[in-house]
Amino acid sequence: MASFQTHLSFGIALGVASVGLTIFFNLVPADWSFLALLALLAVVGAILPDMDSDSGVPFHVTFGSLAITAGGLGFWYALRHFPGDYRWIAGLPIGAMFFVWVVLGTIFKKLTHHRGIVHSIPAMLLAGMAIFSLAGVSGYDSWEAFLLGLAMALGFTLHLVLDEIFAAVNFHGIPFVPNKELGSALKLKSNSLGANAIVYIPLFFLLLRSGGTIAQLTGRLFGIVK
Repeated sequence: MASFQTHLSFGIALGVASVGLTIFFNLVPADWSFLALLALLAVVGAILPDMDSDSGVPFHVTFGSLAITAGGLGFWYALRHFPGDYRWIAGLPIGAMFFVWVVLGTIFKKLTHHRGIVHSIPAMLLAGMAIFSLAGVSGYDSWEAFLLGLAMALGFTLHLVLDEIFAAVNFHGIPFVPNKELGSALKLKSNSLGANAIVYIPLFFLLLRSGGTIAQLTGRLFGIVK
């Protein structure tokens, strides 16, 4: 599979490309805070599947990035809904970061193993849908939330594709012999029923809630970029 440094490098490239294309096609009015978040989510998506790695670095980087993103969304929500109330403006971001880093991080470590359900297509869909929903709750309109969720999903997909490429090709000799990890990234389920449920159940409800809206926004995107 591709190294963490490779995923990070490609993620940064995707983040820059996402910002460039958003500006070029004028998908949203010029807003550098939005564009910075768009780039960040593309990078986070590109390293997110490795948060179940046995190594501590991918977990700390991915969950740290998610915690910062949650804190930023919490700050944006508090600023819009509780202007001038510094208890909310300070407390909500801190609470969001604590919940992601400590609570979700601990649960995640206990329930996952490397290259399990996190390396899968439904996990990619869940990540994108979750960002779409969180961005909408935080005050972004549906189009902005869609673009943010798309950045996350594209970064996640890039990670899975790179893992499959590096599994299919052995760069250390000739002939190029696929290794045993081929097919373990672009999959639909893992061997753990509990892990599958953790991904499929929330994905099912998010699709029920927002699937129609996302389908419409996808049509709008391809109507603009053609």
